[in-house]
Amino acid sequence: MEQIDHRLHAAWLSQLVREYNDICYQYGVRLQPPILMISRNKKLLGSWSAADRHLSLSHFLISAHPWHVTRQVLKHEMAHQICSEIHGQDDAGHGPLFREACARLGLDAPFHRASADLEEGLAGMEQGSAATEQGRQIIDKVRKLLALGGSDNEHEAALAVQRAGELLTRYRLDFDGLAEDEGLVHRTINTGGQTLPVHRKSICSILETCFGVRVICASLYEPLADLSFKTIELLGREEEVAIAEHCYHFLENRLQTLWEQNRRRFTGNGRIAKKSYFLGLLAGFRETLERSHSGPAKPMRTSRPATDLPALRAQQRLEDFVAFRFPRLRQMRGKSTLMHGEAYRQAVAAGREITLHRPMDGGTITRLID
Repeated sequence: MEQIDHRLHAAWLSQLVREYNDICYQYGVRLQPPILMISRNKKLLGSWSAADRHLSLSHFLISAHPWHVTRQVLKHEMAHQICSEIHGQDDAGHGPLFREACARLGLDAPFHRASADLEEGLAGMEQGSAATEQGRQIIDKVRKLLALGGSDNEHEAALAVQRAGELLTRYRLDFDGLAEDEGLVHRTINTGGQTLPVHRKSICSILETCFGVRVICASLYEPLADLSFKTIELLGREEEVAIAEHCYHFLENRLQTLWEQNRRRFTGNGRIAKKSYFLGLLAGFRETLERSHSGPAKPMRTSRPATDLPALRAQQRLEDFVAFRFPRLRQMRGKSTLMHGEAYRQAVAAGREITLHRPMDGGTITRLID
């Protein structure tokens, strides 16, 4: 076991170096790399020592929790490093300067707390937790001021937005608190694969176009396997993200089922035929979705008139939320792909017949497409 741990620790430290450098790059923070260590402490999950420049994370944190939690605790300790090495405050604790450093690193609000260092404080953080009552009151004030920002009275609108900005600055609220108040969520689908097949990219396009969510293709490290797997990150309003996630799993299952039923109809390269069949099914399904004019599945990212200010503000909040989570997004160009013409054509027709239902609720299923 000690030998296995030793090999895993070496792999984890290599990954933590990459994560540390990536966080600095993503958020434009210039820090001198610390000495990274894996501890055996079961209660203290992370620590920063300014005296010897050691940043330590617990073996039990990494082995028992999803990697995104490890990354949050790493950011928490990096925030301590910012306080001591950029601001010269080794004793900043978890006060205003520390919270400012957390916001600078895009750290989720629950991990700003002192309890993020401790095992007993982590359970509620993984699922996220509500803001304090004082924080809720401040957020409510900001929300009301921003609502006044849409007033027809230009002077009143400008003053309301200015006061909202002053309130945010005074209390050093990060966007995550507002996002929680607006019902914006970020959910990760682990595909379990080390590459992202073209049909999954097509599903991502459908989810973003037809469900009003933002979709980011990323990757997530799995420490026990020492591998990185491709992920699909869904960001948006809670209900829309839930429906988009349901649609993803529904389509993955349906594509495979229909292919197994029809694979013997196509000759030639089976791999190309399967890929072409999947893409054809998705093209047909997308046509049906975009023709639908009822229910949450109708297209939601079509152009809106400039006078639709609430919709534009909601869209901007979502874009800000995405930028908070992924500050340096890059657009990747797609590659051309070989196609099996007959498999694609037949699949388009079959895809038009696919019916998506809402997730089961109370024993009933509601059709999203008629």
